[in-house]
Amino acid sequence: MTTVLGLGGSGHDWSACAIRDDRVVAIDEERLTRHKYGVGSDLLAGASRRTVLDALGEVPGDVRHVVACDLVPRTFTHAYRDRLVRINHHLAHAYSTFVASGYPDAAILVCDNSGSLLSGQRVGGSDRVAETISYYQGNSEGITLLDKVSGAHQVEATSESAYYQPGSTDNSLGQFYRSASLAIGLSYSVDDSQTYPVSEDGKTMGLAPYGDTRFVDEVVGLISFLPEGQLQISADEVDRTFAKLVADGDFEVKAALARAAQEALERALLHCARALHARTGATRLCLAGGVALNSVANGRILRETPFEHVFVVPAAGDNGISLGCAYYAAHRLQGRAIADLPRLTDAYLGPVYPQSRIDEAISKGGLVAEECADLPDRVAGLLEAGAFVAWFDGGSEFGPRSLGHRSILAAPYPADVKDRLNDQVKFREWFRPYAPIVLAEQTTRYFDLTQESPYMLIVANVLQPDAIPAVTHVDGTARVQTLGETTNPRLYAVISRFAARTGVPVVLNTSFNVAGQPIVETPEDAVTAFVSMRLDYIVIGDRLFKHPHRDNYR
Repeated sequence: MTTVLGLGGSGHDWSACAIRDDRVVAIDEERLTRHKYGVGSDLLAGASRRTVLDALGEVPGDVRHVVACDLVPRTFTHAYRDRLVRINHHLAHAYSTFVASGYPDAAILVCDNSGSLLSGQRVGGSDRVAETISYYQGNSEGITLLDKVSGAHQVEATSESAYYQPGSTDNSLGQFYRSASLAIGLSYSVDDSQTYPVSEDGKTMGLAPYGDTRFVDEVVGLISFLPEGQLQISADEVDRTFAKLVADGDFEVKAALARAAQEALERALLHCARALHARTGATRLCLAGGVALNSVANGRILRETPFEHVFVVPAAGDNGISLGCAYYAAHRLQGRAIADLPRLTDAYLGPVYPQSRIDEAISKGGLVAEECADLPDRVAGLLEAGAFVAWFDGGSEFGPRSLGHRSILAAPYPADVKDRLNDQVKFREWFRPYAPIVLAEQTTRYFDLTQESPYMLIVANVLQPDAIPAVTHVDGTARVQTLGETTNPRLYAVISRFAARTGVPVVLNTSFNVAGQPIVETPEDAVTAFVSMRLDYIVIGDRLFKHPHRDNYR
């Protein structure tokens, strides 16, 4: 079977995915260009395009089927303009999550800031209308659109692409939550002149439990809940209200807005999910779109709707569009059956670097391997003693979460491990929680979670918070990653040995980077980051290295 190529992104989060037979390779542009969210990357050069094809030994000119959604900038697709097929943005999201799930059938909910422009529609007197929520159903035959929510789309800035023009959109839960993040001051931009900063909504989600309920009724009231999963939101009214609420700007007020926005989002998504279940009767739900990265809301959907199983694709944001486009190409253009397409059994879709390149990076970094007769037990002992251990192994994770191939590991206790990581290693906001990895078969001992959560996209209540305080958020919850032995045998062995030593089958896992930088990708990235950070050890493949300056700061 020949290779297919999918290209993803919109105003940020560009990525590429290639599929050949059962092999899926995918990577974000930011991991290669080192520009966060891909902002400022040279899209004509397309580092991610070249990387995924190189990983499969493909020559770009030999790829017949190339698919992108209609929001991907022309500069990113220019090299394939003579063979490019463009598809609807939400349809690409739907393909990414349904096919990746491996479910034989499922309801599919796509929710983001805004997707494709919808021709022939008018909303609120506007001819420029964008999709904001889409309801689908998937089975062995394909994916069927059931209904959409759409809203008037007001352009704020003109991008380099004729397809993507950022702006604000009515009736959009993604726009609603983005507005809260921006009002609070949680955003990323290259410089102060950027007219459309990227909201960092994960920070808002982490801040929410610190807030009181003073704004909840007013903020929830900005959303009108209508029959059959429809809703109405005025983007302008939301912006005005949020600006008014945080006018004095102190921490308590901003936290209260975060809590109110989070509660409103959760109620709205429950409204949407229940309507979709009523329409389909499905027991399985697949989620995609940037809003699906809200793991707190995902947990409530699992607990409070009739759906028995919830799957969230690890790259739920616009980077996952490339995966969906590649799946679409394999299904619709190559004619492969849905059941024949490779589902995701893990998120480790990045290229695997040759040992020679790894050895060269280690040598240039001046690292010397420690002799270890039993590496898993040695690392478990280091974690037990309070060490921070970087972990670099195999292909990188696709999506925003480090899941055990580009991670920093620590014991989940004592509570001040979180503060030490924030203040000395990651240099990030103090209110943001850290996440646990738990051995899959031990999940229900520590978390109120009834299914696997391999991609760290479901938040659950912690059942033994005193045992794992460093990964328990202020509200008694955690964003859980469950780990099976076959998914990542090396890391599974470490956690098993840690459990044997301590009685706790849980370790803290955070991304291998410092705040404001993309997660490390290459061996060179890993060595450079390790030497510059206040870490204790790094595992690269099957070797352990002590930080060359550890004795100076311990």
